[in-house]
Amino acid sequence: MKDDALAPIIAVMLILAAIVTFLSIWNAVYVPSMKESGEVGHLQNVESAFQHFSSDIDYAVSSRQNHLSFSEPVQLGGGDIMVNLLKSGGTLNVQDEPNPIYTLNLTDGTGTPVALVNGTMVNFSYEPTNNFWQDQGYQWQYGYINVTKYGKLSTPLGYYTITDIRNDLTTPGSPFMAFAESFGSVSYIVNQSSEGNCSSLDLWVVTLSTTPGHTFVSSNGFGTLKLTSAVNTTQNSTVSNIAFGSDNEPFGDVTLGSWNSSFSTINTSACPSNILFDSTDSNASYSIWNIRPERSPVTVTLHTVNVEIGAY
Repeated sequence: MKDDALAPIIAVMLILAAIVTFLSIWNAVYVPSMKESGEVGHLQNVESAFQHFSSDIDYAVSSRQNHLSFSEPVQLGGGDIMVNLLKSGGTLNVQDEPNPIYTLNLTDGTGTPVALVNGTMVNFSYEPTNNFWQDQGYQWQYGYINVTKYGKLSTPLGYYTITDIRNDLTTPGSPFMAFAESFGSVSYIVNQSSEGNCSSLDLWVVTLSTTPGHTFVSSNGFGTLKLTSAVNTTQNSTVSNIAFGSDNEPFGDVTLGSWNSSFSTINTSACPSNILFDSTDSNASYSIWNIRPERSPVTVTLHTVNVEIGAY
C-alpha cells in the first residue's frame, strides 16, 4: 500500500479523535459548569420569591385587613440549558409551629371562659431535588429567612448569627420588632361621662396557620405560595379578666411586651379607674388585667385576624 493512500485515513482519524476529545471535555467540564450556573440563577429566584412573600406576610399581619390575598410564584426546578434540558426539582412545604407564640384568655366575673385564642405560627421551606450545584434550600420562620444546606444545616440569610436576630428583635424601631409587636395590641375609647373610665376596648390578635389540604407541593416547574386573611369580630360586655401569655421565647415575649405596654398606658393615663393591673408570673410570661364594670361598664370587642398560608 502506498504511503500517500494512508494520509487521508490518518487525517480523518485525527479529526475524529479531536472531535471525541472536544465532546468529552464539553460534556465533562462545560455542560456541568453551565448547568451549575443555571442552578445558581434558579436558587436566586427562589430566594427573591421568599423575600417578597415575607413582605406580604408582614403587611398582612400589620395591616390586619379582611379578605387579603397574595400569591408568589416559586421556581421549583432549574439548571436546564439549551444543550441539556434536564431540570432539577424541588418541594415547597408549609407546616404549623408546634407551640403558639401567645395565648389570650378572656373570662367573666365568675371565671367562666368567654374566648380563648392561641396565637399560632407557621414556617415554610423550599428543598431542592437532584440539584446540579448545591443542595441549598430556604426556610421562613418568625419573620426571617434561613439558608439551608443538605436539609440539616441552616444560617440566617439577612443576619450573621441568631444572636443578631434576637438583638434586632428587641431594638426599638426595627422592622423585626414591629412585626412581633403586631401580633397583639389593644385600643380604647374613654367614657366621656365618667372620668377615668373606659367605655370600650378593642383587642387585636393575629394567628398564622396552614391552609387545609395545601401544605406540600413538589415539581420541576413552578409552585405558588399563597396567603389569605379573614377577620373574625365578636363583642362581649361581661369580660372581667384579660390574660395574655407568651411562650417564653424571644418572639412571643416581644408580643407580650407590646400588649402590656398598651395596657399600661390605658391603666396609668386614660382609664385608671376601671382598667386595672392584676398580676404577672415571676418569669413575666403572662399578665392579667382586670375590668371593673361596677365602676363603668366596658364593651370588649375581640378582632381575631386569621392569616392562612398554603403551597399550591
